[in-house]
This record gives sequence, structure tokens and C-alpha cells, in this order.
Amino acid sequence: MLFSVRLVSRQPADMAAETWQGIVSDQLRAVKAHYEQGKIRAIYRETGVGVLAIYDAADAREMDQLLAGLPMARFFVDTTVHSLWDMAPALQGS
Repeated sequence: MLFSVRLVSRQPADMAAETWQGIVSDQLRAVKAHYEQGKIRAIYRETGVGVLAIYDAADAREMDQLLAGLPMARFFVDTTVHSLWDMAPALQGS
């Protein structure tokens, strides 16, 4: 099942830059693992905003677990997830 996932995070004002950069590094490693496992089909940086990714998860529960397990999960200020379906076959059959 495909999901579009938009994640926006913010560094807490009281967090040292070095601490934040450590969390960012951990996040990048986790996202790379998702990509290598085939859980992320495509990923884009939205300049100045956040990340937009196309995830491939078995169901909504797995999608929820994937996001909750990310190192930055507690710093997401906006998380938008939508299930997707491929319209191309319907358009080709018309």
C-alpha cells in the first residue's frame, strides 16, 4: 500500500546545535535504511519546509510504526499521511 508522507520538523529552541545535528544524522541513517529496505520508493526535500516521501507499507499500522520509529518523530511539528492508489490503469482502460 502506498502512502504520501510529508514530515516537517523543528529544532527546539533550548536544544544545542550539536545535539540537533546528532539527531539529524540518526534520522538520515534511519531514512536510508527505509529506502534500502524498499519502504521508501521516492523521497524529496521541500526547500525550506520538510520532506515528502512515497512509502510502501503493508498497511496503515505498519506506516504508523515506521514513522513512530524515526529518531525525529518527537520533533515533527507537522505530519501528513495519505494513502494512495495508482490511477494509471483506470485511465489506460478508458
